[in-house]
Amino acid sequence: MDLDKLFYPDSVAVVGVSDNPDNMARAIVSNLISWGFAGPVYSVNPKGGRAFDKDIYKSLTDIPAPVGLAAILSPARTIPDIIDQAHEKGIEYLCIETAGFSELDGGGSALAEIINKKALEYGIKFVGPNGLGIVNAENRLFLPFIYLTPWSPPGPVSVIAQSGGVGLAILNGIQEHNLTANKFVSLGNKYSLDEVDFLRYFIKDESTKIILIYLEGMKRGREFAEAAAKSSKPILLFKANTTRAGAERAQSHTAALASDDRILDAAVKRAGVTRVHSLEQLIQYAVTFAQPPMKGRNVTIVSPAGGLTVIAADCAEEQGFRFPALSPETEVEIKKRLRSSVIRLGNPIDLGDGFSTDTQMLAIDMMLAQNDVDGAMFITSRRQPSDYRGAAKEMLRNPAPDLAELSNKHNKPVITAFVASAALVREYRADLKVPIYNSPEMAIKALAAYRDFCMREKSAGFAEAAEAPRKALGLIADMKSGLVAGAAAFDALEAAGVPVVPFLETDDEEQAIKSAEKMGFPVAMKLVSREIVHKTEAGALRLNLKTEYEARAAFKQLLEILTEKEIRGKILVQKMASAGVEAIIGSRSDPHFGQVLMFGLGGIYVEILKDVVFQLAPVSREEALSMIESIKTAALLRGARGATAADIDALANAIVAVGQLISSCPSIVELDINPMIVFEQGAGCAAVDARIVIG
Repeated sequence: MDLDKLFYPDSVAVVGVSDNPDNMARAIVSNLISWGFAGPVYSVNPKGGRAFDKDIYKSLTDIPAPVGLAAILSPARTIPDIIDQAHEKGIEYLCIETAGFSELDGGGSALAEIINKKALEYGIKFVGPNGLGIVNAENRLFLPFIYLTPWSPPGPVSVIAQSGGVGLAILNGIQEHNLTANKFVSLGNKYSLDEVDFLRYFIKDESTKIILIYLEGMKRGREFAEAAAKSSKPILLFKANTTRAGAERAQSHTAALASDDRILDAAVKRAGVTRVHSLEQLIQYAVTFAQPPMKGRNVTIVSPAGGLTVIAADCAEEQGFRFPALSPETEVEIKKRLRSSVIRLGNPIDLGDGFSTDTQMLAIDMMLAQNDVDGAMFITSRRQPSDYRGAAKEMLRNPAPDLAELSNKHNKPVITAFVASAALVREYRADLKVPIYNSPEMAIKALAAYRDFCMREKSAGFAEAAEAPRKALGLIADMKSGLVAGAAAFDALEAAGVPVVPFLETDDEEQAIKSAEKMGFPVAMKLVSREIVHKTEAGALRLNLKTEYEARAAFKQLLEILTEKEIRGKILVQKMASAGVEAIIGSRSDPHFGQVLMFGLGGIYVEILKDVVFQLAPVSREEALSMIESIKTAALLRGARGATAADIDALANAIVAVGQLISSCPSIVELDINPMIVFEQGAGCAAVDARIVIG
């Protein structure tokens, strides 16, 4: 797919233009002229006429010269015929800005199906419909029907936005920080080209240095993550429209906990994408991501105000920053410029009465010169310059140009927060492309996000795992749709390389007792039925049976439950596992991300504590270990408060084996191993209960 043909056309035809001054397609032509697009621009309308002192062609095929790109803003019902014309004319790319398709009732979906089928048949790719098209500031291609003041030169940021309105807000917003866009695409309904296509293009595009994305839906989530993982460029994503997915229909703990948003979080984090949670963050973080790289967590905070120093220090520490001490040379030089000795210098640096701009800039300069400082934050409050009198007026000036110079001098990021009016912040910022905010919290969070991007481990991508053992694949293939538990589930897991406790499934009492004696008491007994999902709630579980008498009594009680409920099933006899930490390993087949692994604290508390993590399957052993360390209760596995450490290596191997199994078997809709008992270090782990849902 050559999207250069979309962004760098030699000529543009605009379909839907009329001589009516209020005509929206006419506005596209006007915008192309205002922006200075150098190629020919042709107007098309079946009624003909004239616009901008040129003829309006009645069809794309009437244009007497080749056409590189067509922008369409005419009634939805006309689109199929226009696609036919485009095919006849040899046009490969379209921007369909028309609304009235699947976002509306009244036959819109049927019309969408027609244009999709035609475009696919002809090999035509298109942006939209129901969007604002594209912008390429490099060649002055501007296709939105809403006017924006042209900017020059082209900036380093390219924007992918599902909503045209939000996209325009991003374009305007980044200009507040003196950043401009290089390229822009409004996806609209994204019937043909979507965020994955444009992400891949912008990653390769030499002019694009930072990618900002706003999405409301994502159908090709795994492909998005796989593409993003290959990028060395910052990718900032704001995903709105976050909802919980089908928990009320789930047949496993994993599915009940695995919301779309949590899966998206795991996928993009693994891919190195910076996920933000507001439009404000998406816009305001961009300028910080354009700064010199940040190589570590060590920063200095410099402020002339004690209270602001405390606020900034608290926020910075919460964001994981560290504060190296001042070198003796730095401390001596700063003290020379203080008026009194009431301030005890340290990092963060409260300059107290050393409030001249020269002193403040000296402190930042000297701190940035230290090898153990990776970046600087300057936090201050300012009033309008006319408000200052006397010495203050002489000592205070706009420090923004100095801060930009210091950042360049030391090749380290410097961010600033002026607690002041928005107008004054804009005035101080002038035309500098440095991070200047009016909130310490926003400044620090932006730098923390950039630090995490700079310090991220380079993703190895989403490599395919080795196929699960053939025996396991055969057992899964033979399973019928629906819930699979008991021996069938354990057989498949064991064949896949997941350790399980000794078990036997039977409906014969004598066989059950002989099996219990062979395993060695104590044992557990459980009802196995496709009609029983949660055994505890159904009273279908008997634990710690220590004698033959107890085992026989439990067997009879469980048989009575089958009779009372009038359901079919058998009884699973299991060796009681030794003491250990209860964990859960699960999976869910997600329509957008494919097979997803879950790991967390297990047992009956999994849905209460919700201390779980997700990852796209398959996973490497290193990624499995990372999942284990990511839960808040990981200390229980490491051996908290003198307790014996659990066998984390064996647990990681089990997670990898489950990942291989589900990646090899797309028919597995859900899977739960809960609990997975993790024994002390060197003793392994074993699945105690398991269920598989086959689609």
